[in-house]
Amino acid sequence: MADDPTRPPTKHTESTSMDSPVNTSVPPPAAAAPEPARHALRIGRLAVPMVMGEIVGYLTMLVLVAMVGHMGSDALYVRSLFLPLGMVFSAINAALAVSTQVACAMSKGKDSPEDAFPLTVSMMKVWVVVGTSLTLLLSLGAPAFASLFHVSDSAHHEFIWFLRWMSVVSLLGFGPALCASALRGFGFARQGLVLTLVSSVVEIAIVAWLGFGTGLGMNSLPIAAAVCAAAGTAAGLWLLRRAGLWRSGQRAPWQPATLGHIRSVGLPVGATLGIISLYSLALVWVLGPFGEATVAGFSTASSVQSLIIMPALVLGSATAIVINQQRGAGAYGSVAPTYRSGILLAFAVFAVIALVTFLGRDPIARMMTGDDDAAAAAARYLGIVSLTYVVEGPVLVALTLLEHVGGGGRAVVLNIVYFGGNVVAGRWAVAAADSPDGLYWTVAVSNLVSAVALVAGATYVRKLVAEARRTEAGAC
Repeated sequence: MADDPTRPPTKHTESTSMDSPVNTSVPPPAAAAPEPARHALRIGRLAVPMVMGEIVGYLTMLVLVAMVGHMGSDALYVRSLFLPLGMVFSAINAALAVSTQVACAMSKGKDSPEDAFPLTVSMMKVWVVVGTSLTLLLSLGAPAFASLFHVSDSAHHEFIWFLRWMSVVSLLGFGPALCASALRGFGFARQGLVLTLVSSVVEIAIVAWLGFGTGLGMNSLPIAAAVCAAAGTAAGLWLLRRAGLWRSGQRAPWQPATLGHIRSVGLPVGATLGIISLYSLALVWVLGPFGEATVAGFSTASSVQSLIIMPALVLGSATAIVINQQRGAGAYGSVAPTYRSGILLAFAVFAVIALVTFLGRDPIARMMTGDDDAAAAAARYLGIVSLTYVVEGPVLVALTLLEHVGGGGRAVVLNIVYFGGNVVAGRWAVAAADSPDGLYWTVAVSNLVSAVALVAGATYVRKLVAEARRTEAGAC
């Protein structure tokens, strides 16, 4: 084989005597890691701090719910009523944050860190317009929402006050999420974790101090959220600056590509969150005739499942970051191998998660609820469904990746078929079996059948690569 002219010449020292005890030949270089292993390692380095950040966010929510539960009889009731409306903010927040992450990942691939700040500011401008409109709607319509939810007389005034202030504060909370998404898009996942930790610690500390120390009770929540948003945004901008993504005096003109990213990435993400919300309500409706314990058990199992599937969503996001960086760099030959590496890594992770959940379903259910009947119902659901997570985990990786690389329309269609099929078939199975097990087995079978999404993901990735190569060929 001819020598590589780009490599420095290697000096060879040959022995002139057969008696020489020293082998002076240069040893061969260590073999490089196989390509799939390198892709999996790159995904894993992003995914680990991202998973930790999601867990921190989940635990923060649980701590706040527990604290609110000790702030008076109406506090938890009012906050529970706000949650469905707050999810609208969360859906828009997620849509714009993921759009920012995708745009920044592609800028990373193009080696254009100077694009990060203008992209982030452009997304912020969109949020100000959309978020302000939503805040006005909720604030002005607060009395109407109180009537719609049949809020009790004792909590009526408090609900209206809480809804109005939390909607205003939610408008401020986009800063930390946006900065964290920009950092992740450029591969700074650990900095994103630091930002999440700062926001969570500040919020919990202020709620504890004001809610219990000064007696403000649930009135401490909007104050804590506002301070948390300000502190998180300041920390996020500082981290962007330290990472070299924002320079002093840098201008931030409107980025025309912003709306394109929102249309191709953000809208499908928001639509998926809306579909999931409707799906959860529909399943509670299907199980309603079987009593409070069954509904409570299913809700408990759903909470466990939300935590279990979190690694899949993060792995899908991390894989998409790597692929979008490769797309930005024009390295399309690495896109399909990266997709395969992300899916294989998900199979390995969820083989462990599925087995642990199945074997530990009883103690897990008892830990999540103190009601024996609800715990038994939750354990029953996990016993039937949990082993199918070994397939559902990789499927969620593929769907998340589709949303993040421009295939969100396909992901939405697949989600509608999956969730709609579960509701329709589950309702029929429940009636036929006269047991909630009919729904649980429907979900289990659907999880296995949903493996078709892996093929859909692979097909879209191949199409993405082929179109990019045709475009490059046409440009030449």
